[in-house]
Amino acid sequence: MKKVIGLFFILSLCLFTLVGCSKDEPASLQDKNIQELEYIEGKAVSILNKMVREEYTKKEDKDIDKDITDANEVLDEEIGLLVQEDTLDWEKLLEDTKKIESSIPTILVDLAALNIQAEDIAKLSNGVNNMIIAIDNKDERTYLIELNNVYSLIPTYMEKYAGDKEITFKKRLKYYAIATYISYMDGNLEMARTQVEELDKAYNDKMQDINYAQNNEYNLNKLYILIQELKRAVEADSRELVRSKYLLLIEEI
Repeated sequence: MKKVIGLFFILSLCLFTLVGCSKDEPASLQDKNIQELEYIEGKAVSILNKMVREEYTKKEDKDIDKDITDANEVLDEEIGLLVQEDTLDWEKLLEDTKKIESSIPTILVDLAALNIQAEDIAKLSNGVNNMIIAIDNKDERTYLIELNNVYSLIPTYMEKYAGDKEITFKKRLKYYAIATYISYMDGNLEMARTQVEELDKAYNDKMQDINYAQNNEYNLNKLYILIQELKRAVEADSRELVRSKYLLLIEEI
């Protein structure tokens, strides 16, 4: 009888363990995918901020016609006239972008396991591929647009399985801040205004969560001020102001 009871206890313990594992596995996969997406986020934001700070900019000699007289740093030598101009270090940009590309296969598998639609998953791979194609074409404008598209997928994916949590709230704020900056620098003032208004709305919507607002009052007040500063910079139509206010905000979120 004791043997039967002991066997029953062991079987029950095994069953409990198996059931517990089945419940924990999706949560673990979600946490793993969040970490993977945050890796992409970190690399993407780092790349953009380096571009904003001109850390990818380098000097490059360029042949010019002899009748150009207003060029900076002209060298009149036997080999002809040269001018130094700023250009992107495309090799360095490619090196950093490849770090994002290398993480994509694993992320795609995990997104599929989390029941994200195949067409939505494909957008991530396509976006990163388009970033690399833009580098190959030395097309900075397209690169920034595709970087913005890739970043937009991070909160979109997380919201499908993580819900309306603090982590997805901050990802959404970052997206609108990035979209505001890229739209403005692309010369699309109206789109920049739209994106910064969406940024403001996302912030205000979260403030309806009274408990969250009270528990994070200081940081949220600082965020509010920085969002308003970015809005004013866009309205002032000042590239330097938009640049500096974007950096202050993105580093605070």
